Amino acid sequence: MVKFLIGDVVGFDTDTFMLVARDDASLSVPLGATAGRCLQVLLNADGEIVTKRSLLAQGWEQYGAVVTENNLSQSIMRIRKGLQELGADPASLITLPRIGYRLIGVTRVTPFVDAITGAPSSTENRQNPATFERENTQNESPPREISTPDVDSISAAASDDNTDNPDNPNGSEAPVVPAAQDVAVTPPERTGGLRLGFATGIWLGVAALSAALAGWVLPDLRGDLRTSAPEARWVAIDPAADNRVFVSPSFQQNTAFVQGRLARLAATPPTSIADASERYVYINGAGSLNVSSYFLCSEPIGRATADCLSYLLIDHAKP
Repeated sequence: MVKFLIGDVVGFDTDTFMLVARDDASLSVPLGATAGRCLQVLLNADGEIVTKRSLLAQGWEQYGAVVTENNLSQSIMRIRKGLQELGADPASLITLPRIGYRLIGVTRVTPFVDAITGAPSSTENRQNPATFERENTQNESPPREISTPDVDSISAAASDDNTDNPDNPNGSEAPVVPAAQDVAVTPPERTGGLRLGFATGIWLGVAALSAALAGWVLPDLRGDLRTSAPEARWVAIDPAADNRVFVSPSFQQNTAFVQGRLARLAATPPTSIADASERYVYINGAGSLNVSSYFLCSEPIGRATADCLSYLLIDHAKP
């Protein structure tokens, strides 16, 4: 079925993907499925720009085909050639470099539709000015609330009037309440604010509890950490004035321990300093015999200019 007319000269059949001359239906140019789908995407755009990416996606990829911009260019050339063969201007298909394409001069064709039947008559659209003014006056009146007893009384009075009315002897017709009497309906109260307030209260309570726990668990971290650190002490292994080796008090009498640590240090001295043999040696106690811990200081460790190096040796167990 021809649903589009290009330049008032060529129609496009969306069922067969063929270009058909408007004046002679026997003249047609088949585009094929790929070029036909490409043209249909351009026609549906109503003169808007269609990017190359969109054409590739709607014309090929959604049908499972994998194509490149070269295939798209071939389809565009095929469409222009078909338009030219049937007398249409191929320049109506405009190329926008590095962007996409645009098709102009397109008219949608809807056959078998009588435009006159679908248009509303002028007499129906024309409104009586007096009626319009009366409706506006009624709408501008403020709404008033009508309680249930008032409605019942109105219904009862209307029923009595119908019974006494000689024009309505049966009195069977239901009373009619005028539409201009607006009834104000009070919406139910919203509970969203209560829920938000409840959730906010819970959140604030959790935050306060977390702050209290942090203040109770971490009081020792305030101030200088050195105030809560254990005191380290060393004693000289030799009372001589030129003694340069010190050990923890608990290992002062353990000669084997001291000799073993000194031998281990002599066998593996630190390579990051050149004066390791001249420094003061402070041997630390260790919980394991295969770990040797030292402080190597250029001056006694109590001085600010001691320039101490922490040195640790670990004897790994052989497999």
